[in-house]
Amino acid sequence: MEDFKVKLVELVSLTGGLIVLFIAYTGCRAVYNASFDGLRHIPGPWINSVSMIPYARHMLAGTTVENSVKLHEKYGDVVRISPNEVSFISGETAFPDIYGFRTGKLKGHPNMEKDPVWYVKPSNGSPSLLQANDEDHARGRRVLSHAFSERAVAAQEPLVQTYVDQLINGLKGAAAEKEGEGVVDMVSWYNWTTFDIIADLMFGEPFGCLQDLSTHKYVAVLLESFKSLRILYVLAHFPWLKYFGNLFLDQRQLQKRKDHLSWVSTQVQKRRDRDTTRPDFMTLILANNGNKGSKLTDEEINSNAFLLLNAGSETTATLLSAVTFLLLKNPTVMEKLKQEVREKFASYEEIQLPALNTMTYLHAVLLEALRYFPPAPVGFGRVVNRGGEFVSGHFLPEGCIVSVSQYAAYHSSRNFKDPDAFVPERWLGEKEYADDKRSAAQPFSYGPRGCLGRNLAHAELRIILAKMVWSFDIELEERSQDWLSRCKVMRLWVKPELALKLKNVVR
Repeated sequence: MEDFKVKLVELVSLTGGLIVLFIAYTGCRAVYNASFDGLRHIPGPWINSVSMIPYARHMLAGTTVENSVKLHEKYGDVVRISPNEVSFISGETAFPDIYGFRTGKLKGHPNMEKDPVWYVKPSNGSPSLLQANDEDHARGRRVLSHAFSERAVAAQEPLVQTYVDQLINGLKGAAAEKEGEGVVDMVSWYNWTTFDIIADLMFGEPFGCLQDLSTHKYVAVLLESFKSLRILYVLAHFPWLKYFGNLFLDQRQLQKRKDHLSWVSTQVQKRRDRDTTRPDFMTLILANNGNKGSKLTDEEINSNAFLLLNAGSETTATLLSAVTFLLLKNPTVMEKLKQEVREKFASYEEIQLPALNTMTYLHAVLLEALRYFPPAPVGFGRVVNRGGEFVSGHFLPEGCIVSVSQYAAYHSSRNFKDPDAFVPERWLGEKEYADDKRSAAQPFSYGPRGCLGRNLAHAELRIILAKMVWSFDIELEERSQDWLSRCKVMRLWVKPELALKLKNVVR
């Protein structure tokens, strides 16, 4: 008993000592920041200048974007969100300054490097486009870009349509089970569709999600891994916590991600062994690998296949879930879209990309959904170069992390009129929204690192949404009325069930 009391006293003393040290450190940091810190001119809550804890708390809670919106509404276009990180929403200037091509006033300036905390190399050690330095990124992009050109997407349309038809037929079957009015979880159905499409384009065979009406194990690994990203981020900013990493991280989940990359490598090799000329990613990648001195190693191809599999699926499914919800919450918009789609196409078979690309209201709906609910809602961090840089007129010291907070920029009244309203008309030249700063919306990022898959994403979004609206009358189930407010940001969106009632349209 006496030993227990002694240990208890020691524990209390140690805890008290740590608290005193923390207070002392915070006080010293506050004095330093007030007098010498290179970011002292950037507005924001005082606590953000001395501690990562507020930012880490929001990261762990999934409330990062809500917090960013509040901070920017209070402090303006530029806000200090942590001791060494600054967030911008002035898209017209911040996007070019941070992410843009180094031309004009920036000529001769090197590109800002990505924040290494978020961009960790795959377990095989070979960087994908996501982690590559500028030279390797340019080399890789020259090889991969052929698979995502407008010409390539046009050739890939029949394959995409095959899986969209599987989606529609599967949903018709679900609706028919209850006399034409079935209830489905569209988050799952959209995920199954986009993952099957991207897998077939990459490997020559799908995951089989739509066939099995279930989530493939490696799709589940990816979706679950988003939750661990925020923990890795927090651990990186609190180095002493790395000694307790096993307490916070699911080691089984980390091993599953390694297994996933190994599986991807196997699938890539199987696809290469087929030696087919079908117009998928691998055909175009292999045909252009080595052209003009740009060649990817086998491991780099595997790493990029892993990236494309992830980036080309979940984000598209997220936008589809969001736009469906937003349409159902805005029935006037839904009716306009129904009218455009159903008057344009006399039959289901007519719903093809050339015609879809001419539909202005459909395009406006998708642009507004990308603004309202960007699939990548947070900022893409960049490191300020040696000697410091000006961003939106603010001088920032070298080593500082800067970004444009996507969601906050899109929901700021400084950039958009009625930012929390879903109004596709703002993209159609309506006079009421003439002062909107459209260049502040860059959901596919900006500059030389902009999203490679933009053309494919737009094609999938147009085909799937048009066929959904043409085929079904859709209602939002009561349990999903607050769906959007229950979505959380763990770097990407983590979404609950989206329960919809579908009724087959009889013609």
